[in-house]
Amino acid sequence: MIKKVKYHEIDFAKYSKCLENACQNTDYADKQFLDIVSDRQWFLLVYGDYDAVMPVSYVRKLGLTFILMPKICQQLGVFSKEDQPDINKLFYDFLDQNFLVLIYAFNGDNQFDFETKKKTSYLLKKENYANTKKNYSSHRRRNVRIIGDLIGNIKFKNNYQEEDKDFFLKNTKGTTNEKDSHDYFNIFQKLVEKKIGKLIILEFKNKIQSFVYLYEGSRSRYLSLFINGYPLQNPNLPSIMIDHCLQEFIGDKNFDFMGSEVENVAKFNERFGAISYRYAILTNSKSTLLKNLMKRYRIITNFAP
Repeated sequence: MIKKVKYHEIDFAKYSKCLENACQNTDYADKQFLDIVSDRQWFLLVYGDYDAVMPVSYVRKLGLTFILMPKICQQLGVFSKEDQPDINKLFYDFLDQNFLVLIYAFNGDNQFDFETKKKTSYLLKKENYANTKKNYSSHRRRNVRIIGDLIGNIKFKNNYQEEDKDFFLKNTKGTTNEKDSHDYFNIFQKLVEKKIGKLIILEFKNKIQSFVYLYEGSRSRYLSLFINGYPLQNPNLPSIMIDHCLQEFIGDKNFDFMGSEVENVAKFNERFGAISYRYAILTNSKSTLLKNLMKRYRIITNFAP
């Protein structure tokens, strides 16, 4: 019922039509976005005649193919006219049984009739900025005030210069090596070149302090990159940056913070009035993947001529 379709075999006209009619949030499944963040290393799982589809990103290591979410792509999952838990389970099981899955994230609109692991994201619904600000915590409202030496010393800009790249590479967190940081920057550059996002840089006393890239989806804007200097010249600058983004953009689209399991980051999001929502993930430990790999090797060996 479900089949794998390699990238070069995908009928993108049918894929686009399926996304257009889907009841789920399809922003991350956009072909142009997905091509950039995965470097075109994705394939499609298809149910029926593109009645439901599930894009899947992968990486190749040590001659093996592993399923892994692309950088700055938080959720993918099943897309269909109606969200059906039984169909979602077929996709889930097909992926789990036929591939080496490091981590795959379904979207917040995919429902399941069985227990899955989950992660959390945070969302602000589009709204008049004044009403949005009313839902800030009292702590956050204090943080975003422009007072003292902040007055006249903050500047926002929407383009980057070569020296800004050094700030980006030096302060990117969550990366394991220098190559990872460069990969993030290359993805960011390509997205900006295609004009499918918004760049905002905050300077304080002519020194860059905060760097934001918002992926521009059809339904929401996503806080895809949020990089702050260390040490900050003023601890309130990250809050001022997000408040500026909301002043600019919350009136016409949702604002997705892209979540975090880190308590301090979660509290930062919540103090802007953001509401949490959960999405299912399929993930395996390295030891489980090794067991699965050995199991497949034994099967192949037993049936070899």
